[in-house]
Amino acid sequence: MIWVIGGTKDSRIFLEKFVSADKNIIVSTATEYGGKLLEGIPVKVISERLPLELMREFIKKNSIKTIVDISHPYAFEVSKNAMKVAEEFSITYYRFEREEIHIVPDRFSEFQNINDLLGYCSGLEGNILVTLGSNNIEHFSKLKDLKKFYFRILPKWDMVKKCEDNGILPKNIIAMQGPFSLNMNKAMIEQLNIKYMVTKKGGDTGGEREKIDACNEKGIEVILLDKPKIYYPNCYKNIEDLIRNILL
Repeated sequence: MIWVIGGTKDSRIFLEKFVSADKNIIVSTATEYGGKLLEGIPVKVISERLPLELMREFIKKNSIKTIVDISHPYAFEVSKNAMKVAEEFSITYYRFEREEIHIVPDRFSEFQNINDLLGYCSGLEGNILVTLGSNNIEHFSKLKDLKKFYFRILPKWDMVKKCEDNGILPKNIIAMQGPFSLNMNKAMIEQLNIKYMVTKKGGDTGGEREKIDACNEKGIEVILLDKPKIYYPNCYKNIEDLIRNILL
C-alpha cells in the first residue's frame, strides 16, 4: 500500500495523475478541509492528525510499503516524523517540494522564526495584513496593538473561532478561500489601508507571486517568514518526475 500524506492542492494534482497507474493508495490529511480538497478522486482518505506513534500504527495497520509526502511546505513536524518512521520500517520515502520562486520584493524584511518577526511587527506603525494561516494566530495575540493586524484565513468556523478566542475582532478577520489574484490582493491592501504584508514562501501554488507583485505595485513592505532548511531524501519539484520514479 502506498501512503500519500496530502491535504494540499499539490496532492490533488498528484493523485489525479497517479491513480490511473496505481489505485493501491491510502491518503491522510491533517484536517477535514484537506480531505475535501480530494473529493471525487477514487482513493481512501483518512482525515486526522497523525503524530509519530499514530504514524507507526498507521503503517502497520495498512501494510504501508511506500510513503509519498506531499504535505504543506511548512508542515515540518509531519515531514520529520514521516522520514523517521520510513527509516524505522525500511520504507521508501518520497517528497514533493514546491519550486521556490525567485522574486525579490522591492521592500522586504525576512525572519527565520516567528518570535523575531513578531518583535519587528510590534514596532511598526500602520495596518498589517497577516497571511500565515491560522497556525500562528496565538503568537500574534500576545501583541499589544492587535487592532492594527488583519488576518486572512480559510473560511472555516474553527479557524474563525480560533481568531476570536485569541482576542481578534471580527472586523480584523478576513475569512476567504485563496490563492488570490494580483487584483484581489491589491484591492484588500487598498480597502484596509495596509502598509505591510506578512507572508511565507508558498511558491506559485500558494499565491506567493501575486502577493509580492501586489505589494510592489502598492509600495508596501513584505515581511517574510522563512522556513528552516530540511534535507528530504528522494525530493522532487516536478510531479511528473515524482510519479515516474515511484513507478520505476
